[in-house]
Amino acid sequence: MELREGRRRPVSMAAEVEDLTCALAYQATGRVRNVSLSGLYLELPVSGLTRHSRLRLVVRPEGDGGGRAYVWDCIVMRLDERGAGAMFEAEDPSEVDGLLDLLRARMRYSPRRAH
Repeated sequence: MELREGRRRPVSMAAEVEDLTCALAYQATGRVRNVSLSGLYLELPVSGLTRHSRLRLVVRPEGDGGGRAYVWDCIVMRLDERGAGAMFEAEDPSEVDGLLDLLRARMRYSPRRAH
């Protein structure tokens, strides 16, 4: 069953990842590949992660020379060989640091369909 809200928008963002659930202090770097109102897909090493792990991500656009960093807390909902699908902990997308602005910016660059 699909739990995602809203259309996925492609992004390319570097992510520093910390597992808030695990006492073993899992930390990794990865890349956010897409976001929606309810979550994201993150490419990263999955060894040491489990479903329902709570993650804190510090993300910023790749190649942006630093750019503005966002802090997102999320919960791992699925794992595959390339990474993790996660949903944001906050139920209200406006409470996720910078998410709505990022999605609005991505919508401007998405190809429009002909009517």
